[in-house]
Amino acid sequence: MKVKDSYQISTQPVRTERIDRLYQYITSSTYGICVERARLLTEYYREHPDQAPIVRRANAIDHVLQNMSIYIMPGSLFAGNHASHPRWAPLFPEFDAQWMEDEMIKGDPYFPDKRPEDRYIFPEEDKTVVQEICDWWKGKTVTDILCTRLPKEAVDTHFHIKAADIGAYFQGGDGHFAPDHPWLIQHGVKEIIRGCEEGLRKIDYKNDPECIKKRDFYEAAKISAKAVIKFAARYADLAEKSAAKESDPVRKTELLEMADICRHVPENPARNFREALQFIILTHICIQIEDNGAGISFGRFDQFMQPYYEAGIMDGTLTKELATELTENFFLQIYTCNKVRSWGDTDFFRGVPMFQNLTIGGVDPETMDDATNDMSYIALDATYNTRIPQPSLTVRFHKKTPMEFKMRVAEVVRLGTGLPSIFNDETYTRAMMNRGYEMKDAYNYCIIGCIEPGAPGLLGGRTGGAWLNCTKALEMSLYNGKDPRTGICLHKNKSGKTLATFETYQEAEDAFVDQMKYYIKMEAILENTIDQVWEEMLEEPMAAIFACPTTTIPRGKPIKQGGAKYDLTGQQTIGTANIANSLYVIKKLVFEDKAVTGAQLQHALETNWQDEETNPTGPQIKAMCLAVPKYGNDVDEVDFIARDMLGMIATELSSYKNTRYGRGPIGGTLHCSTSTVSSNTPFGHVCGATPDGRDAYMSVADGQSPMRGTDVNGPTAAIASVAKLHNELFSCGSLYNMKFSPEELS
Repeated sequence: MKVKDSYQISTQPVRTERIDRLYQYITSSTYGICVERARLLTEYYREHPDQAPIVRRANAIDHVLQNMSIYIMPGSLFAGNHASHPRWAPLFPEFDAQWMEDEMIKGDPYFPDKRPEDRYIFPEEDKTVVQEICDWWKGKTVTDILCTRLPKEAVDTHFHIKAADIGAYFQGGDGHFAPDHPWLIQHGVKEIIRGCEEGLRKIDYKNDPECIKKRDFYEAAKISAKAVIKFAARYADLAEKSAAKESDPVRKTELLEMADICRHVPENPARNFREALQFIILTHICIQIEDNGAGISFGRFDQFMQPYYEAGIMDGTLTKELATELTENFFLQIYTCNKVRSWGDTDFFRGVPMFQNLTIGGVDPETMDDATNDMSYIALDATYNTRIPQPSLTVRFHKKTPMEFKMRVAEVVRLGTGLPSIFNDETYTRAMMNRGYEMKDAYNYCIIGCIEPGAPGLLGGRTGGAWLNCTKALEMSLYNGKDPRTGICLHKNKSGKTLATFETYQEAEDAFVDQMKYYIKMEAILENTIDQVWEEMLEEPMAAIFACPTTTIPRGKPIKQGGAKYDLTGQQTIGTANIANSLYVIKKLVFEDKAVTGAQLQHALETNWQDEETNPTGPQIKAMCLAVPKYGNDVDEVDFIARDMLGMIATELSSYKNTRYGRGPIGGTLHCSTSTVSSNTPFGHVCGATPDGRDAYMSVADGQSPMRGTDVNGPTAAIASVAKLHNELFSCGSLYNMKFSPEELS
């Protein structure tokens, strides 16, 4: 039988000639590794060892921006590139150089172009450069310092047991914020310089114990702001030179307009729609070059771009068609940004996600009326026509969202690209206010990174954090705290018992809670040690002045010293469904039905269901475990275990303070999300068989979604199970993935 064409294939995008040509140019580019940033940054650090760390970093990034390769893509109406070629990734040796040497020089475990997924070109002639860079950074990187500062049990937790993994923040910066684009494009970078100069004049050297820190911050912030202006001027010069050589009069005019725009923004406020987009591109790229973190997002794009759209329509300089083309050009420009990490970290982030999130829809935080506007639809059209994974488009739904908008969202979702993601205002705003957000700021939230809500221009810390392997904690609770894979035992159960010797179900649940709380403590140690080392070594002045200019500049503090209005450290819980399903199997089979003993079940787990000499056999016990009702089928008994255990984890996490607590920001604690990306696969690789019937070393469940293949009562039953969770506690985001095959939607 012939399978119908998928909706994505049978529905063609509508692109102008310019956008289609640019799309073909960018998407035909192969991922590669660019050594320019690493070489230039190392060059500056090597030659200037005696500057204050934050000033040294500002100067080093300035050196990169003024000397890296720049280019203008064919036909593009915007300037700005992240590396020497589209979709190539710069290197950040200051965070971790060892993996660069291992993989790029030695091919351990793979050379970049031989990876199982996410392969990168790495020119042979660059190996010598990378080796020299790695040699200089040995002993000086964030990872080197962290490994000397972390207690042994935290090192074991991360590197060996894998009960938590925070490798993304060994190898890269925070990211995970949304710059204050409305303020920036209305004031220009020159206002940042003016604010820093005023701050320097007001420093009280007599009475302020933080006066020297403030002086260093303001100096670094000025250097960073001026660096962006000079970076834009380089593109203005390039555009003028290109125009002088251009034979096509139309393209010549476009290039001269680009030069004029780059001389005006981002130094000055944007004067029109195109300038606002160019402003955002240039500042965004500069942040990406400073910070190796993911999740540098755009905020409520439709809200701050709508006034420029309306003004252009009114004065006749803009049409809806031109605005759509410019937005699509903007999307493609952003898509050229790329990052590369070690294979071990990449395994948690397969598909090269950048999480450059862009939010539309929602409500006006002042009037609480629906905020959908023309730019909301244009952003959807741009995603529909470009069909690229970045920027990550997010839609906010609420009770008054227009049906027309919902239907257009559904049409774009139906393409199968995974975009846009949809978020519930009622749930998210309640969760944010639960963490101290003012109502107006909560209702102005955007999505930052993957699924994490935050107030654009006001949130520091990071919405992302360590991956917490809840399934691993569950497994160790069944073996009296011992990890069966490594033999390491950091924390025995309070009862001293195993699955074979638990006398009640409550003892099994208590053991899991005990192990989970211990590894949450280990995660807090990892998070706060990283933040402390960053504060000492790698404060990021450019991120500070663009992420939170209305708070960092008046306070004279970068983000890691408490410069943001809100500051919360996020974290991802992995394996919710496996916890609930496994505990319910123990409760049902061992203690209620007494179908097997705890010892029989433990032996079946230890032998990965393979022992056929027992009675019942391993395969028979597995079949019994699989037959027990599972989370995702609207069965209260198992759904309430998921609710209570995940609620316990969220509550315990928020009881830990981060390094900015009491230093100015609202919040200052850890908090919980159920984001996963692809971490459920590598985490599953370190977990043996579990009582839910899962085989050893197979992937665990993602987010708060049911375990694959176990939600058998249909999508509405699965949604009902997810709705029972305490989503108001997940202030760092709730992730539920529901997937359909194209045939089911045809």
